[in-house]
Amino acid sequence: MLCEMCGKNVTFLRKVTIEGVSLEVCSECAKFGVEAKKEEPKEEGPRPIIAQRLEVREKRGRPKDVLEKGEKEDLVEDYGALIRAAREKAGMTQKDLAMKINERVTILSKIEVNQMRPDEKIIAKLQKELGIVLKEKVPEVVAAKESTRASLTLADLIKMQKD
Repeated sequence: MLCEMCGKNVTFLRKVTIEGVSLEVCSECAKFGVEAKKEEPKEEGPRPIIAQRLEVREKRGRPKDVLEKGEKEDLVEDYGALIRAAREKAGMTQKDLAMKINERVTILSKIEVNQMRPDEKIIAKLQKELGIVLKEKVPEVVAAKESTRASLTLADLIKMQKD
């Protein structure tokens, strides 16, 4: 093996750092540098993205109960009338409200007549600006597995009412 500093052919080389450069040199040239530390392999835990993917895979693998009860937040049925009433109570026109929440007037007018369902961002803006609540908690029934296409039967609904 050849020394990277002097070029001598030797049987044993030492790894040293000379002026910031890691070299494999003979024992005579090793005195010009500092013995390089052996890097121990670090035990790394799972990376965050890997952990997230594993968690999603685990959730997918768990069987779900057909009659599992839960609650989710959904938009109220009369959201258009509620928004219009709150806007008029505040003494604003559609144009004023649209400017305050940074949306187009046409979008706001379609929402008020229930032609368009607002997305989560617009709902949050409207609730904040008008001081109203546009979401309500509704019971949710989770179907078994979508791949099996299990549907609720009348008997399932009766069992839910009894619980």
